[in-house]
Amino acid sequence: MELSRSCIPYTPLKRELKDCRVGLVTTAGAYVEGMEPFTENDLSFRLIPTATDTKKIRFVPGHFDTSKGALDPNIMFPLDRLRELLAAGEIGKVSEYHISMGLTMELRKLKEQVSWNIAEAVLKTRPDIVVLTGG
Repeated sequence: MELSRSCIPYTPLKRELKDCRVGLVTTAGAYVEGMEPFTENDLSFRLIPTATDTKKIRFVPGHFDTSKGALDPNIMFPLDRLRELLAAGEIGKVSEYHISMGLTMELRKLKEQVSWNIAEAVLKTRPDIVVLTGG
């Protein structure tokens, strides 16, 4: 059976959550101070290291209200929550880095080109689970 590129196959979790590596992927336009912020209609993505101080995470405003995320980035990019779950033994590992995408209306190009690059970047972190957040 050949899988369609237009649907996501159901993939049951094959291990206990406490044994899983967890990564984050967001469409909230998150970036770290010192990184190039996303621009309007940006098809790029950023790699955010796990060791990042969440006080240095920013969000590109414009398409949605980012004011609450400015107060607590974990609302849109729950990196500290993952660290807490790790410390509590609820999850096994946290990915070395996480993925944040920019904001775009070029959905065909995003689907046909950029999404494959993002998927490849995610796979390099070898996650068992990916938490997706949006903006």
